Amino acid sequence: MALNLADRYAVRPLLTPRCAAAVATYALYLLGNSGSTSDQLGWARSAIRNAASIGDAVSYYLLNQPGFVDGGSGISDADLTGAVETAIQAHFIGE
Repeated sequence: MALNLADRYAVRPLLTPRCAAAVATYALYLLGNSGSTSDQLGWARSAIRNAASIGDAVSYYLLNQPGFVDGGSGISDADLTGAVETAIQAHFIGE
C-alpha cells in the first residue's frame, strides 16, 4: 500500500535511523574503495561524522520518490540501501 502525506510524516522518524545506517555503510564502502573519486571521499569523510544528519536529509528525498513510496512502509534493508545510495549520488556527492 502506497504512503499518503500523513503516512510519510508518521513513518519518517522510523525511517531516519535506517537511512543513517545506510549512509554510514555507503560512506565506509567509498572510503575503502580504491576507485572512489575525491568528491566521493570528501563526502564519505563528512558522512561518517554526520551520518544521523545526512540520514535525516536523505529521508526527505526518499519519501518524495514515487517508486520508493509505492513500496509502502515495509521496505527491505536492501531496497532502502539502494534507494539511499541513489539519492546520495544524485543529490549529495559533488554538490
